[in-house]
Amino acid sequence: MSELRLGEVMTADPLTAAPSASLAEIAAAMRGRGVGSTVIVEEGRVVGIVTERDALAALAAGAHPVAARAESWMTRSPLTLSPADGITHALEEMLNRSFRHIPIVDGGRLVGLVSLRQLVNAARIRHVDPWAPSTARGLENVTVAETALSFIDGRAGRLVYRGYDAVDLALRRSFEDVWHLLYHGDLPVDDAFARQTVRLRDLPLDRDLLGHLARRGGTFMSMLQSAISGTGAAWGIRPWHEGNPGEAEDEALRIATVLPTLVAAIWRLRAGHAPVDPDPSLGHAANYLWMLEGVRPAADRMLALERYLILTAEHGMNASTFTARVIASTGADVVAAVAGAAGAMSGPLHGGAPSLVLDMLDEIGTPARAAACVAEAIAHGRRVMGFGHRVYRAEDPRARCLRDTAEGLGGERVVLARAVETAALAQLRAAKPGRALYTNVEFYAAVVLERAGIPRELFTPTFSISRAIGWTAHIVEQVRDNRLIRPSADY
Repeated sequence: MSELRLGEVMTADPLTAAPSASLAEIAAAMRGRGVGSTVIVEEGRVVGIVTERDALAALAAGAHPVAARAESWMTRSPLTLSPADGITHALEEMLNRSFRHIPIVDGGRLVGLVSLRQLVNAARIRHVDPWAPSTARGLENVTVAETALSFIDGRAGRLVYRGYDAVDLALRRSFEDVWHLLYHGDLPVDDAFARQTVRLRDLPLDRDLLGHLARRGGTFMSMLQSAISGTGAAWGIRPWHEGNPGEAEDEALRIATVLPTLVAAIWRLRAGHAPVDPDPSLGHAANYLWMLEGVRPAADRMLALERYLILTAEHGMNASTFTARVIASTGADVVAAVAGAAGAMSGPLHGGAPSLVLDMLDEIGTPARAAACVAEAIAHGRRVMGFGHRVYRAEDPRARCLRDTAEGLGGERVVLARAVETAALAQLRAAKPGRALYTNVEFYAAVVLERAGIPRELFTPTFSISRAIGWTAHIVEQVRDNRLIRPSADY
C-alpha cells in the first residue's frame, strides 16, 4: 500500500489572518473553529503562523490580547510542505522541530494545514523515525489529549497554568488561589473557595480502621492508596458514567481536599500517636504541617511548603496524570482514578526522586567532597540524582524558584546542595557534550521539603498531595469530553 500524502489528510480550509490582526481576534476565531492555529497570510503568501502556544506565551509575557498583533508573536517564515509530500516526512519534521501544525502550500498558494493529530491518526503512530522502532516507546512525543490546564515550553524552560506563569503564581498567590485557577480557569476574587475546602478536611475513615491499616506494614504509598480507595467506599461514590457528570467535580474537590488529612493521620498512627484534627484557621499548606506535628508551623516553613505545592500541582501528561485520565475514561469513579494515580506515583521513576536526592547528599556529606563524589558517580555510570528531565531542554523553572526558596531558608544542607549542583552541572556537561542537562525540580524540592520539616518518607505522599490538584482537574476535564482511551500495540 502506498503512503498517504498530505493532500489526503490536510484541512483544506485553514483559518487565516493578516499580520495586523490582534491576538484577541485570532483567539476568538480559533475558539469558534475549534482549531489550534492560524496561518498568517500577506499578499497571498504565508508569512507566519500563530498557535495556541504563541498566544499563551504572549499572555505570560504580559501582552494585552487586544493590543498585541500577530506579526509580533507569530512564528515567521514557518516550514511549509506540499500536498504531494508523504505523512512520514511531515511527522519527522514535526517531531524533530516540536511543531504541531504545518501549512500546506502549492505553487506558492496556501491550500491547507495539517496538524500533528491528523498525522498521528493517519500514520497509526508508525514510522515516525526511520532509525527508531516502529512503536512510540513510552508514548514519547505522542499527543493523547487536549488540555487547557497547563503548558510546558521545554525549550524555553517555562511552565504556565491556564495562562499564568507558574513561578509567578508561586511567588505571589496562595495554594488555594492556584487550586481555584486550575479547577475553574480564573483566579478567585474572594476566599469563598478556600472556605469551601476547609469544610471538607475532616478525616473520612474510622480511626481504628485507619490505625489497623497503618500498623500492617508495607510502603507508605501502598497504605495511602488503600486509604484513598477506602475513602471512596466510605463515601459511597459511584462511577461517574452512571450518574450526573457534574458530581465528578464535587468528588474531585472532596478527595483532593482530604488527602493531607489521610497522609498526616497514617503518619501519626504508624508512630503510635493520635491523629491531629484539621485547624480551620490555617491554609492548606500550614494545616498539613499542623496535622503532622500538632504544632503551628513557623511562617518561613509554611511559605516554603506552599511554594513547593504550587510548583508541583500540575505538569501536563505525566505518568500519574495519564493513569488518572485513563481510569476516568472508563467511566470509573473519581476516587478510583485518584487511587490509580497514587499507584503510579509510588514508582521510583516518577514520584520517588526527591528522597533519593537526599540519600545522595547524605553520601557526599560535605561541600569539599562534592566534585570528587560526582566525578566518581559519572565514571561508574551511576545516575546523579536531580539533573536532566524528559521534557525540559532548558533549566526547569520550578528548580530556579525552589533554589531561591532553599537559600532563603538557609542551613548547611543548602550550602552542600549548591556545591553539588555546581560540580554536577560542570561535570555532566563535560561528560555528555551536546546534551542539555540542567537541575530539575526534584533536586531542590528535596532540600526545601527537608527544611520545611517534611520527613523523608513523606516526600512522595506530599508530592501526591500537591499533584492531586492536577490529577483531579484532569479527571474532570476528561469527564467533560470523554472518549475511552484505548491505544493499540504492535505485535
